[in-house]
Amino acid sequence: MLILNKLISILIPAYNEAERIGDTISAIQSLTEFDPEIIVINDGSSDQTAKIVKQFDVRLIDLEVNQGKGAALNQGLKQAEGEIIALLDADLGETAVEVEKLLLPVIQQEADLTIAQFPAAKKKGGFGLVKGLARLGLNYLADFEATEPLSGQRVLTRELVDYLKGFRAGFGVEVAMTIEAIRGGFKVKEVPVRMSHRETGRDLAGFKHRGQQFKDVLAVLCTQIRGGS
Repeated sequence: MLILNKLISILIPAYNEAERIGDTISAIQSLTEFDPEIIVINDGSSDQTAKIVKQFDVRLIDLEVNQGKGAALNQGLKQAEGEIIALLDADLGETAVEVEKLLLPVIQQEADLTIAQFPAAKKKGGFGLVKGLARLGLNYLADFEATEPLSGQRVLTRELVDYLKGFRAGFGVEVAMTIEAIRGGFKVKEVPVRMSHRETGRDLAGFKHRGQQFKDVLAVLCTQIRGGS
C-alpha cells in the first residue's frame, strides 16, 4: 500500500554502468510503499547502459555526449514531475532499496534535504583530502558538521530544487547544494543507510578522479566565500 500521494521522481545519472544499472532499477521498483517516476540519464555511455535501461518501464534520456553528473541531473530535472526529487547513483545495485530511509524524513516534513550516510568504506581510497576540504567548507560557510559531505544519494523537496535553480556542474554539485540549502533556511539531515557502490582505489584512475573532485569542490567553496552563486 502506498503511504503517500505525492509523486516522487528518482533521477539516476549513468555513465558506462551496464554492469549494475539493471540491479539498481530493479531494487527501486521492488519498493512496495512507493511508486516513483524513475528517470535514467544515460550520460554518453559507450557500453550497453542504454540498451539495458530500455528493458525496464522507466524513462530514458539518452545523451549523445558525456556532460558530467551535474549537467545530466539538470537534463533529468527538466522532465521530472515529482514534488519530491531523489538523486541516486547508477551503481548502487540492490542497495538502492535504502532510498526509502532518505525519503521518509522528507515525506514527513522533518527535512527538506536528506543525505545518505554510508557505512565505512571496505577498502582504502584516497587520503581524505577531498572529504576533509568539503567538511571544512561546510563547517565554515554553513555551520554544518557533515559526516558525508560528498554523498550523492539525496532526497529533496521541489521547493528546494526551485530555490537552487538546478544543480551545479562538476563534482562540486553536492557541496554547493548543501551550502545553499542551509543558507536558504532549509532543513538538512544526514541519514544512516546501508548503501554501497563501486569504490575508487589508490590507483592512477582513482587519484585522477579525486584530483578533479578536489578542484571542483575548491572552486565551489571559493565562489561561496566570494558570495557568488
